[in-house]
Amino acid sequence: MDTLGRIAQRFPLVARARPTCQPLDVRIREVRELARTAAGQTGTDRLPLAAAAHNKAALIASDCGLPDLARSLCWQQYNVYLRARPPGAQTARYALEPVVNLARLRIRGGDGDGAYQLLDTLYQTVRSRTDAVIDGTPVSFRDLTGSEEHRTLCQWLWTVLLADGTRALASAGRWDEALAHTEQHSGIGRRLLDGRQVAVVARCVAGDPASACTVLEDSAISAPWEQSVAACLTVLCLASSARPASSAIAAMVEHYLGLTPAPELLVFRGRLGLTVIDLAGGVEQPDAAQAASRLVGEAVAAGDGYAARDVLAHDGCRARLASAEEQALSASMQSSGLGRGAIPADLMADLLSAVEMSQAAAARNLAIPHSRPVPVVG
Repeated sequence: MDTLGRIAQRFPLVARARPTCQPLDVRIREVRELARTAAGQTGTDRLPLAAAAHNKAALIASDCGLPDLARSLCWQQYNVYLRARPPGAQTARYALEPVVNLARLRIRGGDGDGAYQLLDTLYQTVRSRTDAVIDGTPVSFRDLTGSEEHRTLCQWLWTVLLADGTRALASAGRWDEALAHTEQHSGIGRRLLDGRQVAVVARCVAGDPASACTVLEDSAISAPWEQSVAACLTVLCLASSARPASSAIAAMVEHYLGLTPAPELLVFRGRLGLTVIDLAGGVEQPDAAQAASRLVGEAVAAGDGYAARDVLAHDGCRARLASAEEQALSASMQSSGLGRGAIPADLMADLLSAVEMSQAAAARNLAIPHSRPVPVVG
């Protein structure tokens, strides 16, 4: 894959809030507190807290390099919530969220094709109220919800399929199919969200930068983050057509440096910053060096595992790190447990205990018997 193709895979870039990656013990403590709070609540207040605890536990397992445990936790959550019949739209959503997370696990693992197929199968099966095999597990959605609730659930799944399905295809470099996917699901609006970014990038990758520029210029761009992404896409279009881009590169860097940092957008800003650096020609270029300094500074200050991993994985950024910066970023990654392949025994016990507590709270709320499945820890 050429340089522009690798850069293109970072798109679509949309400023959505993402969980931070704090030290592992802090994250597990958060899951435990959510589970305890859920156990102490009454009525429907239990469900969102219990579901959040379970979702976060699966994410932690995935982050720590334990995909089998993550998958096991996802299916446990699905089984608990879908045992209520009829579950209703919100409870059904709590059951389906971990199935969506199975697709996200595949994206993380580099299987964009498999992730897209899973999401598409889930959407089509729920929509048609039929049966399917998802991730090797038979599922049935024949009596999932009533008519009005079914429409609400399908609308939510449509947004998931549009955003995550697009991301899955883009991560696999399947831009033509990503574009067809967004068009099929009416996902290309005027704003510079997932669908419209795909419409621009797909044309660039296909060797039609002039058409890509037309789509970009016809976009409705208002938010500062959209202006920054538009500046990146402008440079991508110019680079694809081998046209001079020095002024556009300067504007791109200026937009990036002008964005106001927000903790919940740290992951977005990191991906955006790396895109700016690469489109500007790498850290050896003065404009790119400014962006790299900002990116590294934010990653060090945040102490976030995701941000640290992204910087350390970028050869150009890592090569220009001061010793203290590299030590700080390495420490953030180490404390977060990212990719470690294991969770210390005491923390694992806390995590699984919290999952058990959240499952019990959900089961009590749904008035269903509660069993105690043993997750796969490997």
